[in-house]
Amino acid sequence: MYIPADFKMNDAAEIRAFVQAHPFGTLLTNGKQVPQVTHLPMQLLTDDAENDSLNLHLSKANPHASGLENGESAIAVFVGTNGYISPRWYAAKDNVPTWNYTAVHAIGTLRKIENEEELMKLVDQLTIEHEAGAESPWRADWSVAKIRKMVKAIVGFELKVERWEGKKKVGQNRSAEDQASLKRNLENSGDPAYQMLAKQMKTN
Repeated sequence: MYIPADFKMNDAAEIRAFVQAHPFGTLLTNGKQVPQVTHLPMQLLTDDAENDSLNLHLSKANPHASGLENGESAIAVFVGTNGYISPRWYAAKDNVPTWNYTAVHAIGTLRKIENEEELMKLVDQLTIEHEAGAESPWRADWSVAKIRKMVKAIVGFELKVERWEGKKKVGQNRSAEDQASLKRNLENSGDPAYQMLAKQMKTN
């Protein structure tokens, strides 16, 4: 990913927080003619030594899954709120349109997970994370034949993250006057995406 110095994310904690806030990503691996691509939820796990990994699973019916093996290189892509930025929103004149966004890439290698117990644990961990806010969180009852059968239809993977790439482009390369004007216009917009972009500028 092309990352000008002004937009480079260097804080590992910020990158991890971004991935946890935007867990629906894109898995890309090399194909014979074009990259293989699957959009799916992923769960970020960090151990005591601050090694990061992403747990994910694909349907066995997905042709992408059948070609993946242990040690295969992969990239996981996560994209946050983004939007068109009009030259009208800057204090300075004679600008051109641009697009503000945040994107993170996790580059690493895959470990295949086919053991049923480990697959159930992977699904449980993902479910627990996303059911955490529910009054009565759903949990998989693996003693139910119908639910147990579903785990046989998936294949899991652990993406061991070897390096992160993070790009946060929210107008931080502009003058203070331009940033103030842009924030004001984004905040005054009725579009929730633009208002979120404004909040990202405040925390930059």
